[in-house]
Amino acid sequence: MSNSNPVQTQAFKNQQYQGYIEDWLNEPLSKQVMGVKLPQSIHNALYALPAPERVKYLRRIISQAVTQDLISNSDGE
Repeated sequence: MSNSNPVQTQAFKNQQYQGYIEDWLNEPLSKQVMGVKLPQSIHNALYALPAPERVKYLRRIISQAVTQDLISNSDGE
């Protein structure tokens, strides 16, 4: 039988939803998740990385590319 009155301590709640923290990130993360399908070879290479490193790598690479290709270009046009 399950516990009908579970108690969740603040310590439990704090550790429950830990994300991967980025030192270089100076703004909050979006609430929406972006998802794209990739070629199988790229998928395999990315999933060979441990999850924390994979998330940090993708976040850094995507941020750099968008800043360089989309944000920087829109300033001069």
